[in-house]
Amino acid sequence: MTQATLIGAPLDLGAENLGVDIGPNAFRYQHLIQKLATADLEVHDNGNISVTERKKLQPGNPRLKYAAEIIRVNEELARQTEEAIRGGNKAIVLGGDHSLTLGTVSGASAAVDGNIGVIYFDAHGDMNTDETTLSGNIHGMHLASLMGFGAPELAHAYGERVKLPKENLLHVGGSDFDQAEIDLIEREKLQTFTLFDLLTSNLAPLLAKIDELASRVPNIWVSLDLDSIDRVYAPGAGMPNPKGLTYREIATIAEYIGRECNVVGVDVVEYNPLQDEQNKTAELGIELIAKFLGKEYSWYTGYMSRNQVG
Repeated sequence: MTQATLIGAPLDLGAENLGVDIGPNAFRYQHLIQKLATADLEVHDNGNISVTERKKLQPGNPRLKYAAEIIRVNEELARQTEEAIRGGNKAIVLGGDHSLTLGTVSGASAAVDGNIGVIYFDAHGDMNTDETTLSGNIHGMHLASLMGFGAPELAHAYGERVKLPKENLLHVGGSDFDQAEIDLIEREKLQTFTLFDLLTSNLAPLLAKIDELASRVPNIWVSLDLDSIDRVYAPGAGMPNPKGLTYREIATIAEYIGRECNVVGVDVVEYNPLQDEQNKTAELGIELIAKFLGKEYSWYTGYMSRNQVG
């Protein structure tokens, strides 16, 4: 059995989408560990990282709201992620808002001495800085920070080195970028595959980009914001998306990544169970975690496991 470490990060300070803090426990209540066991993943649960309640904090700098607590939580998350990967386990991190990826990728990068690529699913760019942000919400800045752009306190969390070389990013599923993010993507020649690219070119160009990244970088981290998936299939996303990836598309991409890449870990973020419908978003998240890690879990495998003879 493949060994994995589960880390809950109930962080909701990077966004205004209240409810995502209960996401990690909601996944557990849907028997995530037991379901992944049927997919040949033995999951060891580290529990949740402690996060100070919003009402007990001051936002601080309006262009970097709650930065001190977000950095503290992410440095602990980075430590646990690094420890899991160095110990030979896959890391599975449940959010929480997307600012937690500052910690997951920092920890994974440290574990493999910076030799890492990131496949990042999100309807949004998450590549603003403290100078370009329109909201001050850090869940829209952390990806830029991982590449060394923006506020030093974010970019230098868990060490001053650049966590993610810009050429090792593949951003997938974008449909709503701010102009500053578009400018950064063009200026730095960052790799993206937008929803427009998908609808005009189908999946083949994306699969080629995944192959190219995997050929250069031996370790891949996958970050999945559930808002990259259409709200028909992921109504429990923090910001449900009416123009996201279909089930067929995200399941196919996930399976391909699991087959062709050495995925050292995955984070699933922005799950708000208060908005979910019949737990369909949580169930999809569990299926995609298995697929990204090269395993198979779905409604069909679940059905078959319940109906075995003998």
